Amino acid sequence: MHYIVLALVLILTGCVSQTQPSGFIGDEFDQEKAAKTRISLGLTYLKNGNYSQAKANLDQALRYAPRLADTHYSLAYYYQLVGETERADESYSNALKLAPRNADIANSYGAFLCQQQRYDDANEFFASALNNRQYANAAETYENMALCAQEQGEPATAISHLQSALNHQPSRAKSLFLLTELYIENGEWEKAKASLRKYERVARVSAESLWLQIQVAKGQRDVDTAKGYGDMLLTMYPQSAQANAYKEQQDAWVTPQIAITRKSPKDAPEQEQIQSPSREEPTQPMISQSEQTQPATVTQDTPIESVQNQTVSLKKQPEYEISEENPPFHIVQAKENLYRISLMYNLKMSTLQEWNQLDEPGAIRQGMRLWLVPPEQQD
Repeated sequence: MHYIVLALVLILTGCVSQTQPSGFIGDEFDQEKAAKTRISLGLTYLKNGNYSQAKANLDQALRYAPRLADTHYSLAYYYQLVGETERADESYSNALKLAPRNADIANSYGAFLCQQQRYDDANEFFASALNNRQYANAAETYENMALCAQEQGEPATAISHLQSALNHQPSRAKSLFLLTELYIENGEWEKAKASLRKYERVARVSAESLWLQIQVAKGQRDVDTAKGYGDMLLTMYPQSAQANAYKEQQDAWVTPQIAITRKSPKDAPEQEQIQSPSREEPTQPMISQSEQTQPATVTQDTPIESVQNQTVSLKKQPEYEISEENPPFHIVQAKENLYRISLMYNLKMSTLQEWNQLDEPGAIRQGMRLWLVPPEQQD
């Protein structure tokens, strides 16, 4: 009987020892290490879309190490993804209270605040991250600052931040892509072409990058190159949104036929000078076949602006017809800009600026009502 009791005691003791890590926390149990394991599991589940298991592991990590900043940081990320902004804000704040010099947390908190349109607060935490001399991800912070500036309709500031990001990390593909988009929006075609060339050295060809190539070629009045990239887009990514957009436009594209006659030597100027094409109207070079007149005859030193505005006569663009499908205004969505909207409705950027009394193309903002008709038709 004595031996039976002793055996039962040993068995029970062994059971307690085996179940200790998941239940009872003893002196030898490393709570912080266990919390980090749970955080890793939670983030893996989150990446795979299993939100319930992610939350369970992150909550367990919080029970193990409530004073660990990474625990609150991971929970903030979870709450941000599921749209619980108040809890995300609280978790970010708790994380920074526990690790006030953690630049990664400050950067992520700034990005979160920018999404909530708390721009001043966001810039404060971005600056805090950049002020940390041990911070190795300055390029990411500058990129976040650029996106934040772009949301506020400040393209010049966004370009400056992206240039700073590339100073820290010249081969950062996302920054190069975003910079190219901003140069296109501003009509700075040579800069757009240069940054896009750098992007293609560090990133794979995509439907998005081919679409940018098309926009740059259009902006530089190079219809043949634009069509070449368009054909590549249709071949490589036929089901993409960019391919569908190109299909809608390509039928209206023709190369302007301009016959150039040379002056006799006695009439030639001492120094030929051709002005650069205006950046103001990026959609002007594509002339539909129905709108094109007979080839114009110009001299070799005629400014390009004169060719566009005088010698190539276009029919008057039909007025925008208001209907249920065609409302008189457009509500600006996130990430939209005046250049893209002008392409969408086949209206000049300068016309949209005039009708909406915009000082500059970047003056639009998300949720803004943008008129597509002249003031006399605005209700």
